[in-house]
Amino acid sequence: MDATARRETYHRPEPTSDEKRLTLWALMIVFLLSALDQTIVSTAMPTIIRELNGLDLYAWVTTSYLLTSTVMVPIWGKLGDLYGRKQILIIGICIFVAGSWLCGISGEFGDMPVVGDGMMQLIVFRGIQGIGGGALFTTAFAAIADLFPPRERGKYAGLFGAVFGVASVVGPIVGGYFTDHGSADVAGMHIAGWRWCFYINLPTSVVALAMITLKMPNLGHAGGGKIDWYGAILVVLSIGALMLALTFGNEDGWTSPKVLGLFRFCPGHRRRLPAR
Repeated sequence: MDATARRETYHRPEPTSDEKRLTLWALMIVFLLSALDQTIVSTAMPTIIRELNGLDLYAWVTTSYLLTSTVMVPIWGKLGDLYGRKQILIIGICIFVAGSWLCGISGEFGDMPVVGDGMMQLIVFRGIQGIGGGALFTTAFAAIADLFPPRERGKYAGLFGAVFGVASVVGPIVGGYFTDHGSADVAGMHIAGWRWCFYINLPTSVVALAMITLKMPNLGHAGGGKIDWYGAILVVLSIGALMLALTFGNEDGWTSPKVLGLFRFCPGHRRRLPAR
């Protein structure tokens, strides 16, 4: 890329007020989806465990989501810088929607090859959902920084804090209502109420996706650069090992060989690589 093309990439047209307003609403919907997903499911977990027979894997439904969403935060952030917030946000929403739909059908059709029974399906699909959820959180805050000047960012970031507060209050209520009263028969198929805790993400995600596709300007694309695949793999392994070590530490003891082995992969224990 020559200097002229690079300057054209850096100097993007200023987003209009209409684009900023609609993008902000779309980002708040996206943020609400990600925040609600963490609160709405917790209320339904006792029923999910009873139907899927997975008491011994209870914690992994939450851990798999947090693990994948956490390790993907720096990856999505860098990809947003390289290829634009809009593209990454659209990809993240699509992955999140696919994961939500898969979580909703967990155990519906019996055991699956490789994945296993319903509880293992839910854990794996929650991990897929977490990959998309990491993009939602990261890109939403990064887009606010791109859309508004520094003196206004605190005001709009506060709106996102309010959305998270609303999700923490409304989520358990909605999850409990769906679990107790949401069971329905659709096209001759019985759908348990707890499955709507995941299906509720589908229509709202479509609305947010349409708003972002039509009105959100392309933000964060700086041009040039390349992906450090080796570094990305190390980030994923290091953060993943740290979270797994913290999870297993409470179960197996902090001095168990498994926990100590995982801590060796953490960032603080990795030697600095020679400069290239």
